[in-house]
Amino acid sequence: MTTVSLSRSGRSNGAREALRSALLLLVLIWCLAPFFWLAMTSLKEGDPALNDPNLFQGPFGFDNYIAVFSQGFTYNLRNSFVVASMTTLISTVIGVLAAYALARLPVKHKVGLMSAVLAASLFPPVALVPPLYEVWRAIGLLNTWEGLYISYISFSLPLTIFLLLTFFAAIPTELEEAAKTDGATPLQAFWHVVLPLATPGIVSAAIITFVTSWNEFLLASTFAPRNPEVAQTVPVAIAAFTGAIEFQRPIGTITAASVIVTIPMVIFALLLQRRIVAGLTAGAVKG
Repeated sequence: MTTVSLSRSGRSNGAREALRSALLLLVLIWCLAPFFWLAMTSLKEGDPALNDPNLFQGPFGFDNYIAVFSQGFTYNLRNSFVVASMTTLISTVIGVLAAYALARLPVKHKVGLMSAVLAASLFPPVALVPPLYEVWRAIGLLNTWEGLYISYISFSLPLTIFLLLTFFAAIPTELEEAAKTDGATPLQAFWHVVLPLATPGIVSAAIITFVTSWNEFLLASTFAPRNPEVAQTVPVAIAAFTGAIEFQRPIGTITAASVIVTIPMVIFALLLQRRIVAGLTAGAVKG
């Protein structure tokens, strides 16, 4: 009886594992299908191929990718990288300090400040476009990197503070007190104890800020819509693409540019994913 029961239990566990694997494979295919369509469409050449719903209907080639870079897409990639990096750097540094102050220091009206931060993160950006445009035009920030990343910071910083606030609040205060008892200054306790434990939250907030800034279209199309050599970003450039051949639909160049833009995002996420895992491991060991 015992052998039969073990055999049935083994078959039941095997069936559950097979079902779980099948479901995971189905979810993976569902998630990757749009990217597969994007890559295959970007390689198609000519209107007949682009109009055919069969993804494997050629001819195939790299004309769309050549057309993308012939339209100055390298400048757009540079602009997006600089603007997103500056937005992420400044938002993360200010957000870490502000979130730590709200979580640890005896700040007056803390609840009101946190409510204001949350309300600011939910404010619709389109409502601020007209006044910001007039201000930027008056002080000469249109079509500049500064005009873009200052605008992005004003929208990304409240969400960054709100995300990091929860991480700092979850870190036990006893760890800082123990460090101070051992002779550490408040700054040393923050730098060597609190900051490493908050690394997962900091990296997560940085990823969200970078990706949001990289993909932002409304402010970029308003404040830097024209010259790719100055400040035009990737989303605005893709919206203005023309086909590889005159009078051809731009679906080929749009999908090719989308593939080019997706690759650094995937690499960026994979690199920072390792940092998140390392931060989680360090926090568990130190805790």
